[in-house]
Amino acid sequence: MNLYATILIEFLLTSLSILFLFKFRKRLGLAPLYILLGSVQYLQALSVTMVSFKVFGDVIIYPGSVIVFSAVLFAVLLIYIKEGVASARALIIGIIISNFILSALFGITYVHEQAAQTMNYVDSSSVFLINYKYFITGTLILLVDFILLVIIYQALISKIGRRHFFLVLFISLFSVLIFDALAFNAILRYDAPDFKTSLISHLIGKSISAFVFSVLLYCYLKYIDKEKDNATFIANQSRDTFSIVKYKKKYEDLKVEKNQVEKRLVSQIESTLNHISDGFISLDTNWCYTYVNKKAAGFIGRSPESLIGKNIWTEFPEGVGSKFYRIYHKAFDTQETIYFEEYYEPLDKWFENRVYPSSEGITIYFTDITNQKKADLSLKESENHLRTILETEPECIKQLNSKGELIYMNPAGLAMIEAENLAMIKGKSVINLISPEYQFAFNKLIKNIFNGDSGMLVFEIIGLKGTQRWLETHAVPLKDDNGTIISLLAITRDITEQKKAQKEIEEMQQKIEAAIRIGKIGHWSWDIKTDEVFWSDLMYTIYDVDKDTKLNYNSVLSRVHPDDRDFHNKITEDRIKNKNNASFEYRVLWRDKTVKHVMVQMEVVRDEAANAIKFQGTVIDITERKEAEEKIKSSETYLENIINNIGDPVFVKDSQSRMILVNDALCSIFNMSRTDIIGKTLADNVPKEERERFLSNDKHVILTGEENITEETLSLNQKDIRTISTKKTRFIDKAGNKFLIGVIRDITARKKAEKEILALGKRNTLIIETLLDGFLLADTTGKILDANPSYVNMIGYTLDELLTMNINQLEVALNQTEIEERIKEMVRKGFARFNTNHKKKNGEILDLEVNTFTMQVNEQFVVAAFMKDITESIKVEIELEKHRNNLEELVKIRTEEVDLKNAELQRMNKLFVGRELRMKELKNIIKEMQLKKNS
Repeated sequence: MNLYATILIEFLLTSLSILFLFKFRKRLGLAPLYILLGSVQYLQALSVTMVSFKVFGDVIIYPGSVIVFSAVLFAVLLIYIKEGVASARALIIGIIISNFILSALFGITYVHEQAAQTMNYVDSSSVFLINYKYFITGTLILLVDFILLVIIYQALISKIGRRHFFLVLFISLFSVLIFDALAFNAILRYDAPDFKTSLISHLIGKSISAFVFSVLLYCYLKYIDKEKDNATFIANQSRDTFSIVKYKKKYEDLKVEKNQVEKRLVSQIESTLNHISDGFISLDTNWCYTYVNKKAAGFIGRSPESLIGKNIWTEFPEGVGSKFYRIYHKAFDTQETIYFEEYYEPLDKWFENRVYPSSEGITIYFTDITNQKKADLSLKESENHLRTILETEPECIKQLNSKGELIYMNPAGLAMIEAENLAMIKGKSVINLISPEYQFAFNKLIKNIFNGDSGMLVFEIIGLKGTQRWLETHAVPLKDDNGTIISLLAITRDITEQKKAQKEIEEMQQKIEAAIRIGKIGHWSWDIKTDEVFWSDLMYTIYDVDKDTKLNYNSVLSRVHPDDRDFHNKITEDRIKNKNNASFEYRVLWRDKTVKHVMVQMEVVRDEAANAIKFQGTVIDITERKEAEEKIKSSETYLENIINNIGDPVFVKDSQSRMILVNDALCSIFNMSRTDIIGKTLADNVPKEERERFLSNDKHVILTGEENITEETLSLNQKDIRTISTKKTRFIDKAGNKFLIGVIRDITARKKAEKEILALGKRNTLIIETLLDGFLLADTTGKILDANPSYVNMIGYTLDELLTMNINQLEVALNQTEIEERIKEMVRKGFARFNTNHKKKNGEILDLEVNTFTMQVNEQFVVAAFMKDITESIKVEIELEKHRNNLEELVKIRTEEVDLKNAELQRMNKLFVGRELRMKELKNIIKEMQLKKNS
């Protein structure tokens, strides 16, 4: 192995051994370290000249001696810094004494060895032969080194401080090692021929050693030793620079100071113990009081002076055999600290006790927790009430953390997501249960809640068993006592049936009434003082009035049906007088005598004197249905406010059916304040038959404990009759008192919707089934979705066959691409009208006249087509066309014949006319001749 590597290893092994033993001094004590330092003295004496190497030509370095000697100084400085003057002084004295003892033992052992060799006629070198001059002189110089090291370090740390701590360490070690090199060579080797070489080698070796050990000591003190406070104290304390040699007087002063400090500490401890909120007593091994603070004396009703020195079990004999007695004895016997809470019947109080044993007795801290215990019991009972309500609530109640992981969910919620118990889903994210298209919105809702907002979301989930449900959730932030948001609290209801009902209504309306235009809402206002009327653009269309018409009350009244004008005037006067904003209906007469029905919703604007100054409102066509959906916005807070934020009415009754707890929703449904409801049965607020039914169900649940769910009517007055679903559950508290917990759900709208859906479905089905024309429903690719019996009869395919087909399989002239292009054009325009040809199942060609319109179903466009069979009409038109062509040909032939006849007649006519002229001329000639003859 390389020489320099071995030197480095020796450096590390020596220093790390010292640091290791010092680090674990609390477990091992300082004895192992002292033994190690004593043993290395022999190593130093033995290896003075055994190992060496040359540098700079003839300069000889003895690394073993330098490292071991420097390590001893390194250890002394470490102990002085960390353990103080006394420990350092003890170490120095121990090393010096051990060196002298070691030299004596070496001498005695060497004499024994020489005597043995003489008797056995053996001659060999001895390891016990040392240079006593060198060894003893070196020991004395070492003593000076120790003292000088401590003095230099203390002087530097007092002046420089810890800011340049490494520099302090290096200068201290370097100065002492250089001094040692000079002193050793000057005293022992001054007259030697190699004095100069020896001095240089010592200076070089010890300079390097000073630097290395300074680095190691600095790193240990700064980065490894964890007792930073102690190190800082030792290093920075204001010691006398020469404290290493002057200590007796200071020791006496410290002893006096210690006694004074102890007295002050005892006084401070007694003052502290008398002002703490806990009771504090100490007992000796004979169970006699040695200390009782004021709080403990107050708890047990005695003065401290009356208890000191007396036996606890003599003063309080009723405690013998109690849990306190057993635990106190157990703590003393086992010497283990014990913590427990227990009720002490003689004082009628609960105490929290901490028992600390020792060999001199036991010390007991105890606190009166009676009020806390009572509060805990009250809180537990309240939590049981609330838990029962949550468990019986038919809506889902849940808590989520900021990552969407489930903290709590009641049984109704677990049923919604198809979880058998809370353990299946607790701590897991609910985001994966939400349909992908709603996951972003749900994450945004969580973020908003943890930012302090509330929110509502309608979304779709897929349960653990694959069931799809539509849910509506209302969420608020849940805060702790400091106002910090700790979770999301939400009430979620299953609106799947409502969604289905809405979907069925929409689909039926879209299939049959898709072509009916839904009228937009018109807005208006009337300034009563100026008689100025403002209309939105749609109002002019609704009332059939030109936009340039000047509007006032009379001009508007002129558009009201004559038979309704008196009614309109009375309504207007009533609104002004009685501040009534209820909607009303009347008829509008258009200029072409068309009668329109409108519904007016309005409000009256008043000035500071409560005078009506303005009407404003809306007008809509009364045929347009309004779908009302009750939205319950819950703003719950955990424990105290959650019940009042449950949308459904919730109540708790005693065994006599008297209300003892109700939420705001129940107060609202009965239109009564909580004060008017609590303590009453509300039997007088409903008809007799309903009252008897309600009370009978209450009694049955209270007696049997069987859960009861009933759909029934609730008549709040002659007009307000509702259909409700009531769930009732029995709860028994710890005292055996029976209570009835109930939740009411108003299902009037649902029942009404079910009836409307049923009636609408029957009507629409009847209309479709009885249409004479064919009806076809297809998606944007041409896939057939539905067809009525008339079209089935026309085409020859069954309905099941058609539902597997595409329109391109029926079309004669168009291919798939052309069909899709035509459908896109229909979607763009919203309607189309054209003639086409479909091929029947038997191969015949069917001529059709098609009227189509498009509509949206589940956010997808579909095409509805009404088709009329015009095959026979086209055949008749073809026959008529043939007859028309034949007739035209016949007319043409007859016309030509007539033209020939006419030409002949004209020729004959010309002949006849010429002959007549000639006859006339002859007659004139003859007449002239006769006149001439007669003359």
